[in-house]
Amino acid sequence: MASLWTSNIERDPRYRGAEEIVAAAGYQIAVGEGVIAVAHEETGESRRFRSRKEFLAFAEALAKGEPPPPAKRSAGIRNGQGFGERAARAPAPPPDEAASEADIARLQALCRTLTIERDAWKARAQIREESAANAPVDNGEKYRALKKFIAREFHPDQVRADGIERLVRTEVFKTIWAHIEELERSGR
Repeated sequence: MASLWTSNIERDPRYRGAEEIVAAAGYQIAVGEGVIAVAHEETGESRRFRSRKEFLAFAEALAKGEPPPPAKRSAGIRNGQGFGERAARAPAPPPDEAASEADIARLQALCRTLTIERDAWKARAQIREESAANAPVDNGEKYRALKKFIAREFHPDQVRADGIERLVRTEVFKTIWAHIEELERSGR
């Protein structure tokens, strides 16, 4: 005997995620044998899903803010002429144009506000870039620490080496120190 698809559905992580989405949208969920029924708490709208795929598609549509896919219904049983026909649906009420216009006006005002904020941020960034480009370079603590390190490691009076190593360190110090003094004179 094949098991029903709803028998272990609570263990399916996709179902749990879909269940959270559907519950957050205001639906109550009931799992039965071979069917999941959902009912909206406020509108009373109800749906039944006979497959996991239908339920997941419904939850995905709710998450995206799209209208849910139409429920698949099996064909009605026809015992004769005229049976199984449905009454015509009432026409949908026209959309509330005042609310739509208010939403459009609100969104336009928000766009204007965001444009003003964007321009203000651009102006601030441009001012900071200009002030950074014109600011003199500060020798700072890092520069002084580097000079101390070079003097301590390579100065001829501080070198604790003999022979060729002492000569190499002395020459390296003279070369580096000449560049340091040149930088200080140029004011960089």
